[in-house]
Formats: sequence, C-alpha cells, structure tokens
Amino acid sequence: MSDYVFQFSPINERLTRTEKVYASIKEAILTLQLKPGAALVEDDLARQLGTSKTPVRDALLTLERDGLVIRVPYKGTYVAEVTFQDDKEVLELRAVLEGLAARLAATRITPEDLQQAERYLDAADEARCQGRLKEASTLGAKFHEVILNASDNRRLFPLVHNLDAQMRRLRLLSNRYEDRLEKSAQEHRQILAALQRRDPQAAEHAMRDHLESVLRDLQMAEAGLALPAQASGDGR
Repeated sequence: MSDYVFQFSPINERLTRTEKVYASIKEAILTLQLKPGAALVEDDLARQLGTSKTPVRDALLTLERDGLVIRVPYKGTYVAEVTFQDDKEVLELRAVLEGLAARLAATRITPEDLQQAERYLDAADEARCQGRLKEASTLGAKFHEVILNASDNRRLFPLVHNLDAQMRRLRLLSNRYEDRLEKSAQEHRQILAALQRRDPQAAEHAMRDHLESVLRDLQMAEAGLALPAQASGDGR
C-alpha cells in the first residue's frame, strides 16, 4: 500500500526524447552551428535528429521561452538574433548574481581553490601574451567558475549557468571581447586579491565593477565610440 496521497503518472518516454532534442538544438544555436536568423523547419529538424515532429515542436517552444528562438506568425520559426540589449540584460544580471557569489566565496573559499584560481589567471596571462585569445577567455571563465563553486550556494548555480550559456553565443558572435582581455585580466586580479584577503564587500565590489566595466565598454562600442586603451568585450 503506497503512503503517497497522490498517484504519479507513468514516465513518458517522449519527454526524455524532447529533452534530448532540446539539448541538441540549443547546443547548435549556442555554438553558432545554427546562426542568428536561420529558419528552423520542424520537418527538417525531425529528419536530421531521427525523431518525429512532436518532440521538435515541444523543444522549439521551450527554446522560444529561453529567448533563443522566435516564432513569426504565418512565416515560421527562426533562431533569435543577438542584440546589444541581450548583452546588456545578461551582464546586468551577472553583475548582481556573480557579485553575490564573490561575497559568499570570500569567507568560504579554500586555500586550494585560491591556488587554483590563481593558476587559471596565470595560464590566461600566458595564453593572451602568446595570442591564444580563445584559450585565455576560456581560462577566465574557469576563474569565475571557481568563485561560483566556492560560494557554496546551490540556488546560484543554475541561475548563473543559464546566463553563462547565453554568453557563449554572445562571445562567439563578437570579436570585441578579444580586445578586452588585458583589461579583464587586471580586473580578475583585483577580485582574486579581495578573495585572498577574505574581504566579502571588496570581493563583491570588484566582481560587480568588472562586469559593469564590460557593459560600459559594450555600450561605447554600440555607440561607435573609441574604447579606452585596454578595453572591449567580455574576456571572461
């Protein structure tokens, strides 16, 4: 006799298939295999993914809620364009959430994590100086990941990871962030120094300053203005 006061419905295998279809299409969008503005035809996607149209349709509805797909009445479904407004909204949220992560991490981060964070920054500096800009940016992202993990707040993880997934497409679409790597490197060092001092307020302030600085530089680029000497895109 079950102790549950309600009955579970049987697991629908189609839902699992929908999740797989969703993950495949999302990855193709985030890595620019499906470029902004590309038409998403259910029949074609179903044939390529080896499935029926139903899980494709369900996946596209979820991607539309994610803001990665747009549906135009009487025309079709398309990969959403990336705009400055996307940059702005993502960076505004990241500044708040990752600022909180840095504040929490300041009192929770282990000596081993601090050493790992510094190793990532050292490796990023070396990669940048040798012209391996994509690698330098990836190492910067790993530095942010150390801080997020050290915050030890499980609720933050999905929020920040969702935003970071969206940033993947923004980075690939713009070469502006590559010119900003040196400036970001200096800002990352300031964040690390605050963490090493175990100073929550300074860590949060440094993280927010870093991401708000990125936003200011993007605003200048959007306006067609020359950026300050070490500035332009994310560098994370």
